Amino acid sequence: MERRHASLRLLLVLLFPGVLIAALWLAFPLPDPKPYSLVVSDREGRFLHAFRAPDGIWRLQTPPEEIPARLRALLIAREDRHFAIHPGVNPFSLLRAAAQNAAAGRRVSGASTITMQIARMLEPKERTVGGKIIEILRALQLELRYSKRELLEMYLSMVPLGGNIEGLKSAALMYYQTPLERLNTAQLLDLTLIPGDPNGLRPDRHPERLYAARIATARGLLRRGLLDSSDSITVWSSPAAAVRTELPRFAPHFALRVREAAPGGSVVRGAVELNAQVTVERLLAHHLQGWRKVGVDNGAVIVVENRSREVLAYAGSGDFADSATAGQVNAARALRSPGSTLKPFLVALEMDRGLLTPRTRLLDIPYDAEGYRAENYDGSYTGPVPADEALRRSLNVPMIRMLQQAGVGRFLDFAVNAGFASLEPQRPRLGLSMILGGCGVTLEELTAAYASFPGEGIYAPLRFVHGAPPDAGREAFSASAACMVSEILAGVHRPDLPNNFEAALNLPRVAFKTGTSYGRRDAWAIGYSAEYTVGVWIGNVTNRGNAELAGSRAAAPLLVNVLNALSTGRNTTILPQPPDVGRRTVCAKSGDIPSPFCTETATDLFSRSRTLPRVCALEQEFLVSPDRTRSYCPSCAGGAPYVTQVFENHPPELRAWWMSVGHPAPVPPPHNSACTLVLPGGGPSILSPSDGMTYYLISPHQKIVLQASPAADVRSHVWYVNKEYVGSRPPGEKVFFSFPAGRHSITCLDDRGRSTSVTVIVRMVL
Repeated sequence: MERRHASLRLLLVLLFPGVLIAALWLAFPLPDPKPYSLVVSDREGRFLHAFRAPDGIWRLQTPPEEIPARLRALLIAREDRHFAIHPGVNPFSLLRAAAQNAAAGRRVSGASTITMQIARMLEPKERTVGGKIIEILRALQLELRYSKRELLEMYLSMVPLGGNIEGLKSAALMYYQTPLERLNTAQLLDLTLIPGDPNGLRPDRHPERLYAARIATARGLLRRGLLDSSDSITVWSSPAAAVRTELPRFAPHFALRVREAAPGGSVVRGAVELNAQVTVERLLAHHLQGWRKVGVDNGAVIVVENRSREVLAYAGSGDFADSATAGQVNAARALRSPGSTLKPFLVALEMDRGLLTPRTRLLDIPYDAEGYRAENYDGSYTGPVPADEALRRSLNVPMIRMLQQAGVGRFLDFAVNAGFASLEPQRPRLGLSMILGGCGVTLEELTAAYASFPGEGIYAPLRFVHGAPPDAGREAFSASAACMVSEILAGVHRPDLPNNFEAALNLPRVAFKTGTSYGRRDAWAIGYSAEYTVGVWIGNVTNRGNAELAGSRAAAPLLVNVLNALSTGRNTTILPQPPDVGRRTVCAKSGDIPSPFCTETATDLFSRSRTLPRVCALEQEFLVSPDRTRSYCPSCAGGAPYVTQVFENHPPELRAWWMSVGHPAPVPPPHNSACTLVLPGGGPSILSPSDGMTYYLISPHQKIVLQASPAADVRSHVWYVNKEYVGSRPPGEKVFFSFPAGRHSITCLDDRGRSTSVTVIVRMVL
């Protein structure tokens, strides 16, 4: 029993120190390490920008590997020659210092190791006996927790070097504007001396004191063999004076984005490449010089590497330091009206729905959309127009019609999935005008979304940190739509590009889209090749418009210059043609599969899996009398003599517009008047008023126009309002009617018994 008790006592004795240390550790935990400054480098590791640490100190992390071997040797020899072997405290140095100080009656010698100095920097204390004991205990804790390499890095990064500068890397860049590895022996020696009196030996304030301390220290180092005769020439001849400057500030707006994307990181390798960044900043600044003369002050450019979606260059303003033009405002993140730049995404949506191919016929005629008259940029109309031409020419009316067909809600869902997250909060107030720029997006969103086209329809967010784990992305639209839209936008014969575009572009194949916002407040140009996607915005961050501002004039030339400066490849294609994309013969007038009556054909791209196989219904065969004075339906042809004749069956509203501009189209003769059968098919197309609209009238005498376009065989329209007869008019003729406040049903009946109705609400604004 006695032996068992003895063993237990021995175990307790052995465990007691460990338990005591653990208890003390929990009771007195180590202070957290001081936060480092965030340093942003480019993708090659070159310094771009730095931010003060959260406590306001310039404290750049300084790994020992970045310190020249000579400086490391000098530093350890001066500060703590036994650093590699002691446990945080050198007892012999403590005894020596205690004896010397006691003999002198004052403090004449110190015994602080590098680890003890770290403890004092982490937890400053008064220099008393009690403070020194705490410092020793903290040093032991530090040695238990960190490796010698980590401790040396903490010291090199935190050592005070005057003012709010800590760490050797910070001092090298701010005093000498030179990386540590390029400092000469005199400068390296100075950096080991300044911590002894950080404010008294500052090279920007007291260079004479620093020089004297350098010479005195160098003599001892020469005697000890730590410096040689060649070093002495540099040490004695180099001035100690230095001018404190700010750290370099390359890509400031990009660095701020990195700080947002990687908060708390001490050194972050950004995605930009320094040479590309400098080139883009120079091109933007030069471009804005001319535009500032006419009152346009701001611009932004983003260049994205398509393969990785990393941001190769990012300029949020022409000059970050120019407060007169609000240079610190990052225009690349500002919500701006996108003008026509969303149109390619609407085309991609309709292609994926199977309703559109490049040669699909669209209507470009006057259109009453949500109570206002939709117009093209130049105020003209084309009539029937292929989809590819409508997109290249950036026609407004066909796109408004297309958006109404697709539905604003469906397109918003599609656009948000394609990267336009800022549209979601705007959803309640958005309507058809959004396709013309009646919404807000950012240049970042536009550039990332456009990168989905060379990315075969896959959207992934922009990447600001180099080598970060890639985002898997998501399908924004099909690879087939990406291919077909790119083929359309790669055309160079179009009005939204500079006159010298072909001559200026020494590039592989590139696709473009420009945009101009309402009031000429924003000019856009977005382009992409197989290699890069580039987004350009030009305007005023104050939202001031300018009559000269247009995407083709203000933004497209800069886009061309950026692509010319950065492109390295000579790809003849932007993206590979997917197996799902094929070529087919279509009716040249409708873009659909030719019927037996189509006389002109063309070649068109289509999606094998998505495009609906619609047969052309534009050209139709009619039964007409031999004298061409009347037509017959199958029910009334009977034994009457007839011949067949092909007519183009254009939509009634197109035919009505043609008539209004003096361009009548051939129509079939009127239907056999002896036939009383109600013909199949839709009734008249009511052009005004718009179904479901609310009309606000300022006077009870104000009238609303009633107008409908007919089928080819109709000779009269009869109008009813709330089942009350209004009158009969020739097809297409306007009727003006005064509506009281309230809900109203309007019906138009043609002479073949077919009718169409719409409902409107009228409110009085008095």
